[in-house]
Amino acid sequence: MGFFADNNLNVELVRFDGGVKCFNALINQQVDFATSSETVVMFNSFKRTDFSVIASFVESDNDVKLLSLTPEKYRQLNNIANTRIGIVKGSASEFFLDTLLIMYNKTHLPIDRVYLTSDQLIPALLNDRVDIISAWEPLGYMLSEHMSQAADIINSRGLYHLSFNLIGLKHTSVDEKHKLALLKAISDATVYTHKHPKHAQKIISQVLNITPSQIEYSWADYTFRLSLSNALFSNIQTQSQWAIDNQLVPVENRVDFRQVFDRKLLETFNNKEAGW
Repeated sequence: MGFFADNNLNVELVRFDGGVKCFNALINQQVDFATSSETVVMFNSFKRTDFSVIASFVESDNDVKLLSLTPEKYRQLNNIANTRIGIVKGSASEFFLDTLLIMYNKTHLPIDRVYLTSDQLIPALLNDRVDIISAWEPLGYMLSEHMSQAADIINSRGLYHLSFNLIGLKHTSVDEKHKLALLKAISDATVYTHKHPKHAQKIISQVLNITPSQIEYSWADYTFRLSLSNALFSNIQTQSQWAIDNQLVPVENRVDFRQVFDRKLLETFNNKEAGW
C-alpha cells in the first residue's frame, strides 16, 4: 500500500521462519529490526540486554491451543491423564500447557511429554505418535483440513496472550527520526487494516502465498494495534518465572525486563500523533 514510502522509508522485508531466527538475524546485524513473540524476548533477556522491544503490533488470545484428532475424548481434562502430548520444549507450546494445567488444577495428572519441533507436531499426531499437541496457528488450521470437526480440545480463549513485537538493537545506525517513521508506517497499515479488513486479508494472502480461507480462519482472533502495555510486561515476567521454575534459564541471570522495553520511543510517537 506504499505506507513505508509515504513515510520516506525504503524498507526491505527479509523473511525468516519464526521469531527465533528473526531475533538471531537482528543480533548478527543481518537486519536493522526484527519481529518476534514475547517468549523469544523473555528467553533472550536472560542472555543479553543490548536489544529493545519497540512496540507490540499484533496480539492474540486464541493462538495457542490443545489439538487432537479426537478432541471430544478430552473435553473433560481429567481424560488427558496418561496421554502422549506433543510439545515444543521451552516455547509458548510448553508454557501454554503448563498454564492450562495450573488453571484447571490438573498438574497432578500423569502425562507423557513428547518433545518435538514445530514441523513435527502434526505428522506425529497423524501417525499416532502422540494423542494431543500443544500448538500455535496455523497448525490448528492445517489440522482442520484433515478433519470434519474442530480440533480444539477446550476453549482456551483468554488463557494465554501471544504478542508479535517489533525489536531492535539499542546501539544502531538507525536514528530516532527513522524509527518514528517506521512506527508511523505500521500505524498507517493498522488503521487501513481496521477500515478495510477484507482487502487487508487479500493482500496478506497474496504476499504470504497462503489461501484466503487460512487467513479467515483466525482473523477474528487478532487485535491489530501499536502498544507496549503493562499486560505484555506482566506476561513476560510470568513466563520468566515459569522458565526459572522449570530450569530452562539460569536463575543467576535474572533480569529486570524494564531494561528491554523502549517505552520512550512509543510515547514520543503517540505524543506526536496527538499533536502534543
